[in-house]
Amino acid sequence: MTSLDTLLTEATSGDRPVASAAVAMVSIDGDVVEAFAGVHTRAHGDGGVPPAPTSMDTRFDLASITKLFTAAALLVALDERGLRDHDLVADVLPEFRDGRARATTFADLLRHTAGWPAEWPDRVRDDGAWRRFRSAQPEATPGDRHRYSCVGYIWAGLAAEAVAGERLDAVVRRVILDPLGLQETGFAPEAALRGSIAATEVQPPRGLVHGKVHDETAWALGGIAGNAGLFGSAADLLRFAELLRRGGTTGSRRVLPEWVVEAMTTDRLPSAVGERPPYGQALGPRIADTAWMGSLAARGAIGHTGFTGTSLLTVPGGAHSVIILTNRVHPSRHGPDLGALRRRIADDAAHL
Repeated sequence: MTSLDTLLTEATSGDRPVASAAVAMVSIDGDVVEAFAGVHTRAHGDGGVPPAPTSMDTRFDLASITKLFTAAALLVALDERGLRDHDLVADVLPEFRDGRARATTFADLLRHTAGWPAEWPDRVRDDGAWRRFRSAQPEATPGDRHRYSCVGYIWAGLAAEAVAGERLDAVVRRVILDPLGLQETGFAPEAALRGSIAATEVQPPRGLVHGKVHDETAWALGGIAGNAGLFGSAADLLRFAELLRRGGTTGSRRVLPEWVVEAMTTDRLPSAVGERPPYGQALGPRIADTAWMGSLAARGAIGHTGFTGTSLLTVPGGAHSVIILTNRVHPSRHGPDLGALRRRIADDAAHL
């Protein structure tokens, strides 16, 4: 077994480091048994700002881990209204009342079966961005196939807003962040926090992306979207992972209704759906994805990765949670893949 410190020190040094900043935590039964924070957050082209040491408080662009918070926020908002995941999106969003989209359920959005493409190609940030996005139509009939879709999750964020009657960042804050005490997590961080945030990519034509959402679509839509946009620390993310591991409770308080926990921790793909992935798909998390969960996949691990180099893994009803935060895309997205590193860390955690 190799220690977390050794694995990440090797990964963040040498001729081809995977990232310039890395923080990771492994917990068993809620107790942190390993933690790593190291290297420097380089800032290429950042106006001469010198590198800063990475610490356990460093915030990272969580990228698609945002989808887990969007899923939880939408499901809790549905519960507050007496609705369920099998209800129709058309009941709250008028854009879904015609054409193929009419049969779309909230579950379709959250399990990637709503027929939307993987990405939205129009990434021009102007006053008409949301209008153009909301005029799009799905490519396939809801329920026909599984296709991982950032577009579907942007719609899930809009659905959460419509159900709750408040902006997505406010819904996430009210139903997830505040109940868990997650003070280092949120959308659109203030400029004053930039020094505590790991820079991401040098991204033409934007230049260095630092303290702004890396995902081009979320950025074009203003930085608050259901697919990406959250920034957070490892400790905060571990608390969210533990919420899922512990069945939706923190201490003596229930944060997620029992049916929401079940929806987020069990495979929700219908048997007839086409193009099934090699992992289970809950409403939000993936289940037993051996490509990056290693031997913890066999224990029923759930979780999600983020393009920027982040991942959350936990075993519902089990013992382990693993958080890995890096800025893999700094200064370029063309660096080494993190799949092997994630598997090794998960494998070693399984033996603790």
